[in-house]
Amino acid sequence: MSKKHKIVVGIDFGTTYSGVAWADTSSATEEINPIRQWPGATGRHDVDKVPSEMRYTPIEFKWGFQADEATAVRPQVSAQKNTKLQYMKLLLDPSQEKKGKGRVQLADPLGLAQMRQALPPRKLPVDVASDYLKCLKEHALDVLSKSFGTNFWNSIPIEYHLTIPAVWSEAAKTLTLQAAERAGIGSKNELGLIAEPEAAALYCLTDMYHDLLKIGETFVVADCGGGTVDLVSYKILARKPNLKVKEVAVGGGLCGSVFLNRRFEAFVRKRIGSEVVDEMIRKDRPYRKMMKDFDERLKHIFRDSGDQELLDCDLGNTVRNDVTKRVEDGFLEITRKEMSEVFNPVIQEILRLVREEIDTVALGSQDRVSTVLLVGEFGSSPYLQKQLSDHIAAMYQNRIKVLQPPNAWSAVVRGAVICGLQRVQIQSRKARRSYGVKCRKSWVPGNPTKYKQWCPFEEEYKCANRMLWYVKKGDEVSETAELAMSFQCLFALNSPLKTTNTVLASDSPAINLEENSAHHNVYTVCTLDTDLSHIRNHLLRCQNSKGESYYDVHYELVMRIHSAQFTFEFRYNGVTYGDVTTAAFA
Repeated sequence: MSKKHKIVVGIDFGTTYSGVAWADTSSATEEINPIRQWPGATGRHDVDKVPSEMRYTPIEFKWGFQADEATAVRPQVSAQKNTKLQYMKLLLDPSQEKKGKGRVQLADPLGLAQMRQALPPRKLPVDVASDYLKCLKEHALDVLSKSFGTNFWNSIPIEYHLTIPAVWSEAAKTLTLQAAERAGIGSKNELGLIAEPEAAALYCLTDMYHDLLKIGETFVVADCGGGTVDLVSYKILARKPNLKVKEVAVGGGLCGSVFLNRRFEAFVRKRIGSEVVDEMIRKDRPYRKMMKDFDERLKHIFRDSGDQELLDCDLGNTVRNDVTKRVEDGFLEITRKEMSEVFNPVIQEILRLVREEIDTVALGSQDRVSTVLLVGEFGSSPYLQKQLSDHIAAMYQNRIKVLQPPNAWSAVVRGAVICGLQRVQIQSRKARRSYGVKCRKSWVPGNPTKYKQWCPFEEEYKCANRMLWYVKKGDEVSETAELAMSFQCLFALNSPLKTTNTVLASDSPAINLEENSAHHNVYTVCTLDTDLSHIRNHLLRCQNSKGESYYDVHYELVMRIHSAQFTFEFRYNGVTYGDVTTAAFA
């Protein structure tokens, strides 16, 4: 049976850089083609990624490399009219900013509060993200039109797969879906979400290390990106007829190359003075030139080797020569030791996260990790690879390899396309948190009296704020598995027959899960609205001792957990009536 012809498009919406790749299923090889030409990328040829940046002016907005074309205005020095916005992705999940505090010391902890203040009037983070994703999509269609003709999408279906961090909260996932939907990238039912490290793993397994990793081996993917470090471990179960793996452990945190940029700025401020850096920011171009030199050159060449005793950074010919500050002809001299001190706090946090992941695998499954694969923007750093290799060799007696695959920077977006091509089967994943639904249960002695409620229909006491847990943190969950829970709802005969269920979650270990939905370790994820009016004639009518009639509805909410999202379906008397509407996310 021939495969349906479609274009699979992968989108890696990153904190600092984003990428797009595609494949044509009618091609015999289904070759993955990253987009490498971008608007405004003057002097840059064949670039895998485009900056995740926007600039709004009174009449338009610019994106990516174009955001640097106009004179930039920093938010702390001017009004919002012409501000370049960075790190917009992290604004979608402020909970990660809170979790990240205290780990890596920053000169300005991401500057997200400042960036929120710089948002254009009447624009929310989801609006800015939507504008950016729309630009990515339109550019991708323009590139594809050169291969398939104008308006090709009228005859060839396009399937989009969008990557998100594994550590993303459910609220952030929903905002990302909303942004994508507004950008025209498909509704939540047509758009596939995939966790970034899973996408990277798919690329490594199929395109890079198909023969290196053997059946039974367990490996860690460390996706070190711009704002987050995501870690996922997989065990290879089979290679034929299709590659099959299962997820063994997950981890990660807010600790990417953005933090490195902030530390470098703090270092420069200490060396040449904050007032000088503020003046560079006011003029804008010198500051951008300095940060670009660090971000695109120094960050990627530094290895902490003997031939790098002295390095320099371009300050844009705006800082006077100063022997004491080691500035000459517009360049700042940096010693090998100083550069390593800029890197090391961020590096040490990544080492801790990787070590924690390896130990979690050993503790939870008794499997031994054989390989760590470094991918992502910061994952391509030679210094990170050297430090991690040395650290892992010392900690685990040289039995674990640390590899840095070619195309490490674009591994995630390539893997998003592979996901759409369905070349790999993920047999099961580890639940990243516990999920359940709030309900009422029959009252039993010992229940909290403050939750005791009288039910006039059934004429008995109920206990409110109880939990039914679908899945517990760390459980193995198959993407094809149906997780069904039974619920009861009582309605007056003349009621509108609409019910709302609250989905809650907990990040606590499964052993500490609470049955009380109001516990401080349990938090609201979203609410689910279900309309039963279209099955009114099928509902069971009951009558209590007072002669009052009511509907007694026993139904199931069926949950499915995917790579980076979950869905619910409503089922009554064994018949599924479609997806439940997600009313609101917390």
